[in-house]
Amino acid sequence: MIDAIKEAIEQLKTRKNDFEKAARLQIAVWKGEKPEVHPLLLSCPLAENESTMFPEFNLKEIHYDKDKMFASQFRIMMSAVNGGAQAVPSVRANMGCGTFPTLFGLEQELFADKMPWMQQHLSKDELELMGPEDLNIGDEFKMGLEHMAYMAEQLEGTGCMVYPMDLQGPFDIAHLVYGDDIFYDLYDDPKFVHHLLDLSCHAIFRGMEECFKVIPNSDEMVAHYNELVMPRSIGGIKTSEDTSTLLSQEHIDEFIVPYLEKVLSHFGGGYVHYCGKNPHLFEAIMKLPYVRGINFGNPDKHDMEYVLRRCAEAGKVYYGSIPRRDESLEEYFIKYLKASKVGNRSVLLMSYSCKKEEREKVLEAWKHACGLVGI
Repeated sequence: MIDAIKEAIEQLKTRKNDFEKAARLQIAVWKGEKPEVHPLLLSCPLAENESTMFPEFNLKEIHYDKDKMFASQFRIMMSAVNGGAQAVPSVRANMGCGTFPTLFGLEQELFADKMPWMQQHLSKDELELMGPEDLNIGDEFKMGLEHMAYMAEQLEGTGCMVYPMDLQGPFDIAHLVYGDDIFYDLYDDPKFVHHLLDLSCHAIFRGMEECFKVIPNSDEMVAHYNELVMPRSIGGIKTSEDTSTLLSQEHIDEFIVPYLEKVLSHFGGGYVHYCGKNPHLFEAIMKLPYVRGINFGNPDKHDMEYVLRRCAEAGKVYYGSIPRRDESLEEYFIKYLKASKVGNRSVLLMSYSCKKEEREKVLEAWKHACGLVGI
């Protein structure tokens, strides 16, 4: 392992209590409790002098090399470490969104300059013959699990966490496995689409259960995206519904909601991510009891005060960043804390990034805003 990373790990061990406290504060928010301090998921990118300490590798060379994968993730993780607030540092085996579709027997294509992508697809004839028993943990998924186990071993005693490989929702997995023909079959062969979505759910069950086996303390909590922690008592998983944003209300009701509910109920809940905007999808998600929270890839496309008020009414957490307009930092924090307020607490787990030299100013503005809002 790289000497700079070894030295950094020893320093991280001295901050274990800080990271564990941050996790407890976040978990309180998920459970609908009032934490002693409302958490801010603050990250500060590596400064130039820090950046040179940790090597960079391209996305192709990290895929099968556990040391390079760990070094690449460690470099990213240090932004949460630098934040010095309540973001919980974490890493993952960054294997690509096609990782779960590999259980169908497919292989992703690797690239140096972009994430792996599923360019192979199975035909309808092949998929119609498949049952849940035909889904298998292949070599690539096994490699991801080995990366995760190695990362967990290296980070032992630091309070930093390992989070699951990229999990897409059932429809997104079905789309990756079958390709764009799925959009025709929503109309021409809905029975087949339901069969494929059922297979996707079983792939999620199988793959996530394997991930949990190698994530330390996954029976208690699960990390996500180098900042977030969820209690396992409310499921703890994340699904992505990016492709789902392309569908009509009728198709969301028929092909998205039942299978999202099936997955989340299996694990006891989770939060939903999607990029883009689809009001019908948002309304459907707000009604599902096993959806514990929501995250947007494009919060700029949404009226975030409205979103936060709806989350507060529905008892769901909004996790993620929110664009800052021309208001002051304190005005910005106050606006969204107010919108997310329920009694004397908030359902907002805000992700915020700043330069390291701005950190203390940001933390002071957050503390003052929380006091003024009364949370």
